[in-house]
Amino acid sequence: MARCHRTGAVGKPSQWRTKSVPSDTKLHYSETNDIKGPPTVTGRERQVQKSKLNEVVPVPTRCAECPIRRQALFQVVAAEYLSQAEARRAGQYELAARHPLYQEGAPAAMAYTLYQGWLLLYRTHSDGGRQGLRIALPGDFVGFVPESDAFYSHSAMAITDVVLCGFRQPDMQAILAADLDVARQMTTIQAGYLETCEASILGLGRKSAEQRIAFEIAELKHRLEQLNIVAPGATAIPFPLTQEMLGEPTGLTPVHTNRVLRKLREDGIMICERQRVEILDAPRLLELGEFQPSP
Repeated sequence: MARCHRTGAVGKPSQWRTKSVPSDTKLHYSETNDIKGPPTVTGRERQVQKSKLNEVVPVPTRCAECPIRRQALFQVVAAEYLSQAEARRAGQYELAARHPLYQEGAPAAMAYTLYQGWLLLYRTHSDGGRQGLRIALPGDFVGFVPESDAFYSHSAMAITDVVLCGFRQPDMQAILAADLDVARQMTTIQAGYLETCEASILGLGRKSAEQRIAFEIAELKHRLEQLNIVAPGATAIPFPLTQEMLGEPTGLTPVHTNRVLRKLREDGIMICERQRVEILDAPRLLELGEFQPSP
């Protein structure tokens, strides 16, 4: 039986010390940067889970020394102005695997750059089922809302232990208003996310189950190569998703996902097990998923 990872997560660096920042999904910040608020979303008539962020202390990563800045929103900020962007940062936070970062319908107080780890972004159906939107990797910017919006349109959950740089929404609006280059980069990022959603809709509506999973794996491998997390042409990639998580963006049940993974293994295309995917035949994977790598 083909198996993906079901439990466990990437450990956090042992040299980091953390302090607990008690928080709920109705987030707002006091002058001491503590996250406060009741555990329910006003007007939404449903209980939401608490987010368990830990602030990295004593010193978070400096923006000028950030190893993922070239893949992130602030890549367009000149070095001499990075201190101004850093001053707008509310803090750098850790979140344990399987905990929610924010939830659909909650007040959108914060936006985040993912510094380390993997996130799952998803929407929730009325029956409680989740539809995955995309997987966020280091450098991705998540949780940003237009100035007129008051609530998150989707949820975000940590797949692995994650580290994030947090920005208050008003501070992000101020950065975009003051720096045209950052505003342009934000537009480019959002356009890329839209393209991802368009590809997902095409897959859900027109592709077979095998094609959907092949596309998901091929796209992940391409993104990991762009981030230098895996070498170009590598035959194996880290894969901390459970079968249920893999099924959410591809619209498949865990049972169906398991069946497809078993078939892909039997066909000699890929093997998914032990927190990794081994790609046995990359050309066939790309052909099956109809994946065209972007430059």
